[in-house]
Amino acid sequence: MQIMQKAAIGALVGLLLGGCVSAGPAPAEPSPVDSAASPQTRALFHFLRQQMGEGILFGHQHETTQGLTIETTDGTQSDTYNSVGDFAAVYGWDTLSIVEPKIEGDITEQAIKAYERGGIITISTHLDNPLTEDQKGIFPAGTSWDTTPAVEAALPGGEAHEVYTGYLDQLAQWALNLKAEDGTAVPVIYRVLHENTGNWFWWGADQSTPEQYKALYRFTVDYLRQVRGVDNFLYAYSPNAFWPATEAAYEERYPGDQWVDVLGFDTYGPVADNADWFRNVRDNAALVVRMAEARGKVAAIAEIGIRAPDVEAGKYDNCWYRKLLQTLKSDEQARKIAYLLVWRNAPEGVNGGKPHYWVPTTLPHERERGTLEDFRAFYQDDFTLFNSDLPEVYN
Repeated sequence: MQIMQKAAIGALVGLLLGGCVSAGPAPAEPSPVDSAASPQTRALFHFLRQQMGEGILFGHQHETTQGLTIETTDGTQSDTYNSVGDFAAVYGWDTLSIVEPKIEGDITEQAIKAYERGGIITISTHLDNPLTEDQKGIFPAGTSWDTTPAVEAALPGGEAHEVYTGYLDQLAQWALNLKAEDGTAVPVIYRVLHENTGNWFWWGADQSTPEQYKALYRFTVDYLRQVRGVDNFLYAYSPNAFWPATEAAYEERYPGDQWVDVLGFDTYGPVADNADWFRNVRDNAALVVRMAEARGKVAAIAEIGIRAPDVEAGKYDNCWYRKLLQTLKSDEQARKIAYLLVWRNAPEGVNGGKPHYWVPTTLPHERERGTLEDFRAFYQDDFTLFNSDLPEVYN
């Protein structure tokens, strides 16, 4: 690590580890938390804020790089496009495509194509456990899902701090090199250490105190924007949905307004008897909208879908997309989320997993089940936006 970087980190420690951060009043003219954000990144932030209440952007993880009906993963095809004739508006990827060993494959070229198509990019976090990353073997040893507590060790002064900053260095280098043909740095919504209120990641609620987690989130943002000079990131915070959805619950591990541009949440529900779950989706969406409006931020559903075991078991709900949209539109606050994102469509064997998908496809059984018809009805609704519905987002 360079001396300049070490000095910059030292200057951050007092800020990150000391005192409480109050929300305070929303600024007169909300802006990204990175005061040096690029013009295109600022434009994205303002577009998303203005979009709230005007329609919900549809997002899909690995939109153009994994699928059940595509013939190439070069960024030109997607299951979404094959189903409805349009790409998702929000393209999701992960640090698993950025930080070595890049087990989901490099996505730089595909992300640039999505941007040049007018789409919006978001990156989620699955960083290896910095304490055990050299012990990789049978899953989940050494991975994100290795729940050996490591948050305190990753903070400045901790035994795993340099390993953790090594991850961030790779992420920063990727961001700094992510440029369109005209040389413009591609804006990215970076979802930092998500689902932190669960217990399945090394940064989870059972693995760290609220103060430890908040300190690591703050360090991550400040290291990227201040030490490494990344100016094309917006920063998203997305815990799991809360039961019940209260501001006090959301704020327990919330790192503070100085480090967050997008307030979101992640939620997966049962395929059957899911009325209560849909109501909870509505309540959490309304919560993040109220909080975002009060703070001058963006509100989103960062991950949503039928829970994986149900999908992998072949269970389905042929009204799921219409139920979701109706639920959100029925509430004057919940309908204001800027975007929602469903997880990836993956054939068997991807990352060693079972086949699973969240975007209905054109395969024959989807037509028979009625799930494709359901997704097409969601697409055709005037309140959903896909890639071709986007205006010029970045100017």
